[in-house]
Amino acid sequence: MQLSMTVWWGITALLTLLLAIQFFLYRQKKKELDLQISENMRLESKLTDTRRDLAELNARRKKLLAASTQGLIIVERDGSISSANKVAKRIFGKFRKEEITLMRWTRQHQLHELVEHTLAGEKMPAMYFNAADKVLEAHARSIKENREIVAVALAVSDVTELQKLSQSRRYFVTNISHELRTPLASLQLLTETLLNGALDDKEMAPQLVEKMAAQVDTLSQLAQEVLDLSLIESGRAPLKMAPIPLNDIAQTQIERLSLQAERKHLSLKVEIPEDISVLVDQAMINRVFTNLVHNAIKFTEQGGVTVSAQMPNGQTEFGSREVESGWIVVGISDTGIGIPKDELPRIFERFYKVDRARSVGHESGTGLGLAIAKYIVEAHGGEIWAEGNGRAKGTTFYFTLPTDEIVE
Repeated sequence: MQLSMTVWWGITALLTLLLAIQFFLYRQKKKELDLQISENMRLESKLTDTRRDLAELNARRKKLLAASTQGLIIVERDGSISSANKVAKRIFGKFRKEEITLMRWTRQHQLHELVEHTLAGEKMPAMYFNAADKVLEAHARSIKENREIVAVALAVSDVTELQKLSQSRRYFVTNISHELRTPLASLQLLTETLLNGALDDKEMAPQLVEKMAAQVDTLSQLAQEVLDLSLIESGRAPLKMAPIPLNDIAQTQIERLSLQAERKHLSLKVEIPEDISVLVDQAMINRVFTNLVHNAIKFTEQGGVTVSAQMPNGQTEFGSREVESGWIVVGISDTGIGIPKDELPRIFERFYKVDRARSVGHESGTGLGLAIAKYIVEAHGGEIWAEGNGRAKGTTFYFTLPTDEIVE
C-alpha cells in the first residue's frame, strides 16, 4: 500500500512537472508570438507611413512637374519615356508612354544623341535645337541606382524670345555703331574742309555749315531715341497727365522740325481745331509727334506732311479701325515712298526696319522711333497704327489720345 502511494505521488509529481514545463513553453511561445505580432504591427505601421510618404512625395513631384515652366522628361535606358510633364507635351505633342520612345516622339536626332552620351556617363553641355518654329534649350542629367546610370532626366526650355532679344541687342549695337560712324565721319570731313580754307569762302561755308547742322540733327535724334529706350526699359518714365491744347503741341513740334522740311522743300501743315484738348504727359507726347513727323519728312521727297486731328462722334472709322467717343484721333500723313502692306503690322516692333531697298537714297534710322511712339501712346491708354494712302504714295499714321472732357 505504501509503495502504491509512493508511485502515485511520483506520477503526480511527474505530471505536475510536465504541466509546468508545458505552461512555461506556452508562456514562451505566447511571448514570442506577442513580440512577433508587435513587430508585424510596427512594420505594418512603418509600411503605412512609408506608403503615405511615397504618396505625398509622388503628389509633390507631380505638382512640381506641373508647376515647372520647363519641359521635364525621364528617359529610360531603352529609350522609352517613363515620365513627361504638360510643358513637354505642349512642345512635342501628346503620347502613350508605353508605345513610344524619345526619338519617335520628338524626332530630334540631337536630343537622342544628348541622351545617349549622358547614359554613357558623359557630362554634356546645354544643347540648342529648333522645333516647331521655336528655339529650344535642353539640359541632361543622369539618374543613378546603386552607382549605375538607369535613366536620364531632360529639361527642355523655350528660349525663342531670349534668342530674339540677344539677336536684337547684337543688331542694335551694330546698328548704333554704324549710325554713329556715318554722321561723325561726315562732321569730321566737313570740319576739316572748313579749317582748310572753306571757312573764308562766303558761298561754300554756309552750305557746309548747313550740312553739319543736318548731321548734328541726326546725332541728336539718335541720342534722344536711345535715351527714351533706356527710360522705357528701366521703368523710369512715369506719366504726368495734364489737359493740353493739342494744336499747341503739334505747332511746337512742327516748328522744331520746320528747318528739316525746308531743306527738302516740303510743306508742313497743321489742321487741328484749337478747341481740342487732350489729357496727356506733354513731354511724352512731344516725342510721339517728333518721331512720327521726323520719319514722314525723312521718307518724303516731294509734297509734304499734314498733321490733323478729329474728335469722333460715336463710333467712327479711321482707316481699318473704329474709334469711340472720348478719344482724339491724330493723323500724320505724308506723300512719301510709302510702306509695303505686308510690312505694316511689324513696323512698331523694336529694332525693326522696313526693307532696306525702300531706304535707298534716304538716311537710315535706329528702328526705335516707332516702337517708342507705340509705347507712349499705349501708356496713355490709346492705340497707334499705320495705313497706306490707297493708290497714291505715302502713309498715314494714326494714334488716339484721351480727351480732357468727361463723356457721358
